[in-house]
Amino acid sequence: MSGALLERIADKRIVICVGSGGVGKTTMAAAIATAAALAGRKTLVLTIDPARRLANSLGLERLDNTETRIPDSVFEEAKLKPRGELWGMMLDVKRTFDELIERIAPTAEAAERILENHYYQNLSDALAGSQEYMAMEKLHEVQAERDYDLIVVDTPPTKHALDFLEAPNRMADFLDGKVIQWFLKPYMMAGKVGAAFAQRGAAMAFKMLERFTGYEAMADLAEFFLAFEGMYEGFKQRAQHVKDLLVAETTAFVLVTSPAGPAIDEAEFFYNRLTRDRMRPLAVVFNRVHTWDVPGYAAKLENVGDRLLARLPAYAPAIDLLLDNAIGMAQMADADQRSIEAFLLHTKSNSQTFRVPAFTTDVHDVRALVDLGKYLT
Repeated sequence: MSGALLERIADKRIVICVGSGGVGKTTMAAAIATAAALAGRKTLVLTIDPARRLANSLGLERLDNTETRIPDSVFEEAKLKPRGELWGMMLDVKRTFDELIERIAPTAEAAERILENHYYQNLSDALAGSQEYMAMEKLHEVQAERDYDLIVVDTPPTKHALDFLEAPNRMADFLDGKVIQWFLKPYMMAGKVGAAFAQRGAAMAFKMLERFTGYEAMADLAEFFLAFEGMYEGFKQRAQHVKDLLVAETTAFVLVTSPAGPAIDEAEFFYNRLTRDRMRPLAVVFNRVHTWDVPGYAAKLENVGDRLLARLPAYAPAIDLLLDNAIGMAQMADADQRSIEAFLLHTKSNSQTFRVPAFTTDVHDVRALVDLGKYLT
């Protein structure tokens, strides 16, 4: 990737690959990061993908929540010599959440109180949106505290691509829930339901909740929210910093999609939302595209088939099979082309677009990542 996309991100410090799940964001992020490292930039690729495809493609058994430099031997085996450095990291949601608590808690005792809370221990893994929020938190951390020239982010495999962008606000709103605090503080101070409630509604609500959850569960919940007192502002500030980061001139979005129905439909919605929020994608990558470069393919294939059958009647079954396969491939290519044209028409996109073909083998090493990157020129 000597030009095109690499040139367009030359003045960027963060590239965020976005799109729905299963469209190849992890591989595309790795290809972009590899190209940047080869070109001379100190680059980190941060993945949220638990399948460890990124680690394997970079010649490693695993990645974790700390940055790992890809050794020169991995490039040497592929007969490559990077002028920069390539680093990798895979998000650990629990560890990132714990580190965030330790960072913004007013005292070590307050942090320990939260970390040992049973409700927190479950919430930090299971809370809807915590993965997306922690991805943003880790991005905030490495861009502020490290000296990378470029950070490439592979966003979480969420059901809805917008979750990644909305996570900071959602988490801050959850932890600053005034209604929850209104319920829980009297409960915690009273020690039991009804002893010191001024509001009958609260008492009734807790009688019902306690029936299903038990006193200890509700006490843990109350203790959790009370432990967060004084920390809400820290969460809000970091959420605002991340929002500012997303619209900064040094941040670029690369929208990755496949031309298949649901994926490209969501990509269209996502493109319009990004544009509305001043985060227009710098590039759109159509991945796994079926290609057929022969104009008027149907008539030509039929003509070729007729001639082959006339000359080689004994091979008619094989010829018919090959012809059907070729026509099927050409039809898929035609459907992909129509899908891409519809996307460009509906979004009125002026972002640079790239088409990466559907490979017959997996992208599993650095050499394959480099070969993939050539399609981003």
